[in-house]
Amino acid sequence: MNLVTIKHRMYSRTIKKLVDNPKFNNFVTAVILLQAASLALETFQELDMYHILFESINIFVIVVFIVEASLKIFSTYPNFTLDFKDGGNLFDFSIIVLSLIPFSGGYSMIARLVRLLRVTRLTSTSKEMSAVVMTVIKSIPSMINILLLLLLVFFIFGITGYHLFNDIDHQHWGSLPRSFLTLFEILTLEDWVDIMYIAIDVNPLYGIYFISFILISTFVVINIFIGVIVRKSEEAYKHLESHRSITPITQKEILDEIKGIRKKIDDLESKLS
Repeated sequence: MNLVTIKHRMYSRTIKKLVDNPKFNNFVTAVILLQAASLALETFQELDMYHILFESINIFVIVVFIVEASLKIFSTYPNFTLDFKDGGNLFDFSIIVLSLIPFSGGYSMIARLVRLLRVTRLTSTSKEMSAVVMTVIKSIPSMINILLLLLLVFFIFGITGYHLFNDIDHQHWGSLPRSFLTLFEILTLEDWVDIMYIAIDVNPLYGIYFISFILISTFVVINIFIGVIVRKSEEAYKHLESHRSITPITQKEILDEIKGIRKKIDDLESKLS
């Protein structure tokens, strides 16, 4: 390891310390909030006269994001690709790339949506919020299985409801898609009693259908869904705590490493002479 490499590594560690500094992260958060405020104010037609100011804020935000991304990449020297192994950093870099694409004409709406995406950077400025996002992402595979189970429950009860209540309440059970909408309304527990009373006025035993659906869908499937979220949340916070427990390299350790390398070089030179 030559002195140039050592110097570069010292620079990268200095940049890493800057990027991890809470004040730097607070500044980035303030910039994101400025972008959010600008997007909100742009919706008021009375403020159209300030469009130049809004564009200036937009350019300022892009510049800050580019500088931040560059610092994060340089802080991973000599393995620059290490920064892109983090999903959050990759998402942030994608936003920057999209921001630099000159959308115009019929694609101006895409440019506005890209600006809106920048506000989502708030999720990466806080480690706790990042843990929440990580929880949602890690829960997606399990959520798919739960949604498939819920879809199967909907299909079974939808077909059954169509055959039982089509003649009684055609408005709510006239077709399978309409039955699905009705079951979704029952799932939200919104005015489901009114739908049930139409059926039980004809046959009180029909109440078993509604009660069983609510028990299976709301109290079983939804609780499984919540259980998955809680389990993934615990995993995400354990992962966060494991990263916090890692002690960063201090300047003293760097100097000790340099002294050790210099001593080895001196020993080698003395042997050669």
